[in-house]
Amino acid sequence: MNDSVVADFTTEVIPDTGEYDEPVHGRVLMNREQVVIVTADDRTSFPIDGVFDLAYGSAPKEMRRFFEDTVTIAYKAAGQKRVALVEGADDVVERFTNLLFKGILNDTPVTVKHPARVGGRVTDASFRRAALYLSPPAVRFKSDDPLTIDVSTVSHFERVRRKIGDDERSMLSVRHADRGEVMTTEIGIGSERKMNVLGRFLRTEYTQLREELEDVSLSEEEIEAMVGLYSGATEGSLAGMLGVDASRVTYLLNTLVEKGLLEESASGMELSSIGTLAVGEHLEDVNL
Repeated sequence: MNDSVVADFTTEVIPDTGEYDEPVHGRVLMNREQVVIVTADDRTSFPIDGVFDLAYGSAPKEMRRFFEDTVTIAYKAAGQKRVALVEGADDVVERFTNLLFKGILNDTPVTVKHPARVGGRVTDASFRRAALYLSPPAVRFKSDDPLTIDVSTVSHFERVRRKIGDDERSMLSVRHADRGEVMTTEIGIGSERKMNVLGRFLRTEYTQLREELEDVSLSEEEIEAMVGLYSGATEGSLAGMLGVDASRVTYLLNTLVEKGLLEESASGMELSSIGTLAVGEHLEDVNL
């Protein structure tokens, strides 16, 4: 394999569902150009720019007797559409999935309109050029006016048609929270394949965050503390807001850090991606 290898691991695989009826043990390698799956009897390779769909999670129904979790990779090779399955029940394969998403999407030229809407109001913002980069669980748009959308703030996305100049183009419309306001950002990608993969990335990241959040139990007081921070409260003002003393606030914040809902930064406590998702779910239930 030419170029530097960014992934190299062994697991159970089905290199091509059209050729294999059940998984075999194999080695998976990836560089910036291709993925190679090596088994005892075969070697399957496909270019990263041939991948047109990618899903991480439950195995397809007909394969669940073999796999619990998989990475499902739909790709084109030699003019044929094929599907590979890689067992995905560990962190190594999750990192491989993120590398594959990045390999497909990073440095993709896009047009972005932000915000296209604020609440229900259509803005007069114009489309601007940017380069798309993934930083799971966020999508970043590098330009003179950079933008980051954290998947934990996304409440809805869909395909829409928009006219840019004389052309009508397919766009991805993403509704998300930004500094406490609900906004809609519209993203145009010239490649239909990459548009599909970006949508899949958003679904995959959101599903993983939801699954992590389901494993976390929260008290009413912890939810109120997170909503307070989200609303702009400082650690110093939380005590008065919650009606507790400073030592109780310290205990609550440390507990939320241990649960992965808060992160310590140079400017103080900040919500993690899971914490942001939790606040979005409970925001309307809290009156501070």
